[in-house]
Amino acid sequence: MADQWECLLGAGLGRGFTGTWVESGDAEAVAALLGADLASRQDCDLATAMAHYRPMAFTERLWTGPHADGWTHVLTISGPPPVTTGLTEAGLRFLQIRTMDGYVHDLLYGDGVTTAWATQRWYGEIITEPGSMVEPCLREAGPPTNIPEVVRFGSEITEPKDHNRACLEIFLFLTGRMSSRFIDPEWLGEKRALYTVSPPSVM
Repeated sequence: MADQWECLLGAGLGRGFTGTWVESGDAEAVAALLGADLASRQDCDLATAMAHYRPMAFTERLWTGPHADGWTHVLTISGPPPVTTGLTEAGLRFLQIRTMDGYVHDLLYGDGVTTAWATQRWYGEIITEPGSMVEPCLREAGPPTNIPEVVRFGSEITEPKDHNRACLEIFLFLTGRMSSRFIDPEWLGEKRALYTVSPPSVM
């Protein structure tokens, strides 16, 4: 699991990223559902796309393309996380990981009908609804190994400094197992489509 995070760090995504894995083989349709301006398409590798890397910038850009058989991956290059309402309305399952400045947000996932969160507890402990689509893979991941000693700050207990890293590794494992493909150097070297996101229309 740790190798995936090292790949992302090596690609320059350490400041933050949003990755969305969507169960659909139609990458262009997925991009459109996430608000991409299809006319803005530029086919490029990740190194080229990263010239626009600005987490939380005003201009939203998505780098998207085939991930595995029947799955599309969308990486937010700049701007906030993409709005997933269109995916749910289209009945598509998805998982979304979001990080920012070392903080890992809870995993957002949709089963094609509703959306929910896989939430974090103590040092890599992930909680999800019984019977959810991520529960089988979460059981397979199991609890983190080498859990550190309790960290105390005065009279309070705080999370260990590697808590976010442990949660991210589990989230990356879940997305890899569900999509049948993990992130590796070959994945990072592939060409995908870079889009800007259309601004919302004003009524």
